[in-house]
Amino acid sequence: MEQYIYISIIFFSLIIFQLYIYITYEKLSNAYRSNKIKKYSQRIESYINNIIDEINAGHETTTAILDDLKYACMNKMKREVVEEHILNRMENLKGVDLSKHTELCDYIGVVQYEINNLENKNYFKKALAAKRLGEFRSKDAVPALLAQIHVRNNDVIYNILLALAKIGDEEAFVNAFASMDSSISLSERSLIEIVDSFEGNKYNIYKHMINSSNRFIAGVFIKSAGNARMISLSKAISKYLSSENKELRIAAVKAIGNMGAEEYVNDLIKLLKDHEWEVRALSAKALNNFTDNEILLPLRDALSDAQWHVRFNAATTILNHEDGMSIVDSVLDGNDTFAKDIIMFAIENSGDRKTSFLKSHNV
Repeated sequence: MEQYIYISIIFFSLIIFQLYIYITYEKLSNAYRSNKIKKYSQRIESYINNIIDEINAGHETTTAILDDLKYACMNKMKREVVEEHILNRMENLKGVDLSKHTELCDYIGVVQYEINNLENKNYFKKALAAKRLGEFRSKDAVPALLAQIHVRNNDVIYNILLALAKIGDEEAFVNAFASMDSSISLSERSLIEIVDSFEGNKYNIYKHMINSSNRFIAGVFIKSAGNARMISLSKAISKYLSSENKELRIAAVKAIGNMGAEEYVNDLIKLLKDHEWEVRALSAKALNNFTDNEILLPLRDALSDAQWHVRFNAATTILNHEDGMSIVDSVLDGNDTFAKDIIMFAIENSGDRKTSFLKSHNV
């Protein structure tokens, strides 16, 4: 029995010793790698800065310099440093034509390297590759990105769509969304942010995708068109104000409201009577972007709605209207308790409007 105990002790001691050796080796390796990266970063930083500064100034970079950088990128560690620094510089170049920077990334091979990484079985590495390809903005990456669009991983899909948005290829972007089925699990907010960030011709993608047979996707593009205040599409979007689908009505209400398309103000007023309270509430909120006095009486009626959100949005819109105080006075002089309570609540939460109201009523 004692023999088995000794053998067990020796066995577990060996395992612990091997584990210690492994951990020590990993720490030393990481420290060595970090030091090498740090030293190389210090050398390469000014080198890359000079190249990018030359590009920004509109000067041509010599082939010899580019070949040196391309050769450096054949080393895994050096390539990582080069990629990180180029991406950091590109990220800080707001409102600048990045086509020359994209050509640089294509030439030195980092675009192709990340295209190859899209085939990695590791979802994290696949998503990172998609993210970087978007930041490089190379159209050479489009086929490879589209080939991965059906991967069942949200991070990967999100970064692929975002990459296509940054690249700005209209056909590829539309095809990516058109190929999606109802099983997509990305949130609507995430998808709208992606569409909002599209760097190509937004009008063309909106015009096509607001008519998508996928109602969810159509709603995403309708709301994004509203965010972009693409008023030239207001007529095409307005047809959804009478859609049988609640989500499409909501999307259209938000878009028309953001656009401030005056010709559809009566349609929004009618939707204050919609059978779905969410539509009524958002219509009351959307009317906040209109100045016509004809919205005031319908909004006053909405102060008596059974749903609190409808009443609150109506009260807020009335308070924000330049002639809204006349409605406020009539409500406070009336007998509708619901309307009075929500008006007072909105006033309490309206900042400057509260001060103005208190002064005008000597309170």
